Amino acid sequence: MKKNKSSNSNYFVLSVLNLISSIVFSVIVGIVFKNPLFVIFTFISTEVTGFILAINTGFRYKRGIKKFSSEIEGFKSGDFSNMIEPKKYGFLGAIASVVNSVISEIRSLIESFFNLSMSITQASRKVVSTTENATGAIQEISKTIDEIAKGASSQAEEAQLGVQVVDKLSDQINFVYESYNGITSETNRISNLNTVGLKAVTTLRDKSKETYETSEKIFSVVGNLTNATKNIGLFVESIENIAEQTNLLALNAAIEAARAGEAGKGFAVVADEVRKLADESRKSTEEINNMMQSIAEESALAISSMEVMKKVSQEQNLAVDKTNSSFNDIANAIDFIVTKINDVNEAVIKMQNDKSEVISSIENISSVSQQTAASSEEVAATTENQLKILDDMKTSAQSLDQLVNQLNLNLKKYKLR
Repeated sequence: MKKNKSSNSNYFVLSVLNLISSIVFSVIVGIVFKNPLFVIFTFISTEVTGFILAINTGFRYKRGIKKFSSEIEGFKSGDFSNMIEPKKYGFLGAIASVVNSVISEIRSLIESFFNLSMSITQASRKVVSTTENATGAIQEISKTIDEIAKGASSQAEEAQLGVQVVDKLSDQINFVYESYNGITSETNRISNLNTVGLKAVTTLRDKSKETYETSEKIFSVVGNLTNATKNIGLFVESIENIAEQTNLLALNAAIEAARAGEAGKGFAVVADEVRKLADESRKSTEEINNMMQSIAEESALAISSMEVMKKVSQEQNLAVDKTNSSFNDIANAIDFIVTKINDVNEAVIKMQNDKSEVISSIENISSVSQQTAASSEEVAATTENQLKILDDMKTSAQSLDQLVNQLNLNLKKYKLR
C-alpha cells in the first residue's frame, strides 16, 4: 500500500514537471511563430489534459483536478482576465502559481505586442502623411523650378533689352530733374498761400470769439429784461387790484351819498370822479399788461434767436478750428512734400551717377540667368528621382499599416483584464 502511494506520488511529480516543461516550451514556440498564443494554449490544454488523465487514478484528487481543468479551458479560448487562486487547489497550488506566472508573461507579451502595433500604426501613418506632404511640396518645387528655368531664360533675353531701357530711363531721369525745379517753385508758392490762409483763419477765429462774447452779453441783457418785465407785470397786477377795490369803494360812496340826499351831493360828485379815475387806472393797467405781454413774447423770441445765434457761433468756432487744423495739416504736408522732393532730387542725381553700374549689373544678371536655367534643369531631374523614392516609401508604409491592422485584429481576440 505504501509502495503504491509512493509510486502515485512520483508519477504525480513527473507529471507536474512534464506540464511545466510543456508550458515553457509553448512560450518559446509562441515567440517564434506568427500566432504564438494558439500554440501555447494548445500545448497547455494537451499537457494539462494528459496530466489530469495521469493523476485521475487517484480518486481523492478527482474533484480538484476537474475544477482546475475547467479554469485552464478558459485560457484556451483566449480569456486571460482571471488568474487561478493557488489556495483553492491544495497540492495543485504550485502548478497554479506556475500557470499564473506564465499567464502574466502572456498578458505582458500581448500588451507589448498591442502597444508596439499601435506605435507602428502611428509611425506608418505619419510616414504616409509626411511622404504625401513631401511629395506635394516636391511637386510644387518641381513646378517652381520649371518656372524658374523658363523665367531665367526669359530674364536673360529681357536683360539685353534692359540696357536699352536704362538709356531711355536716363533721359526720363533728366526730365524728372528738370520738372523738379518747377515743382519746387510751385510748392513754395503754395506754402506762401497757406501762410496767408493761416493768418486769415486766425483773424476769423478772433472775430468769431468776439461775436460769441457779444452774443453772450446780449443774451444776458435780454434775460434781465425778461425778468424785469415779469416784475413789472406783478406791479401792474397789484395796481389793477387796487383800481378794482377803488371802483368798489366809489360805488359804495355814491350809494351812500344818494341816501344822504342834498347833503351828500358834493360827496357823490367826488365819488363819481374817484370811480372814473379807477376805471381809467384799470384801462391803463390793461394796456400796460398787453404791452408787457408783447414785450415778454418779443423777449422770448429774442432769447430763442440768441440761442440759435449762440449755437451758430459755436459751430462757426468749431469750423474755424477745423479750418485752422486743416491749414496746419496742409503746412505739414507741404513740408513733407518738400522733404520728399529733395530726397527725390538726390535720388535722381544718384541714379544718373549709377547708370553705368546698372548696365553692368544687368549684363551680369543675364549671365547668371543662363547659369540658373542650366542648374534648374539638373534640379528638376533630381526632384523626379526624389518623387519616385517618396512614392516607394508611401507604398511600403501603407503595406506596413495593413499588416499592423491585421495584427491588431488578432490581438483583440484575447481578453486581458
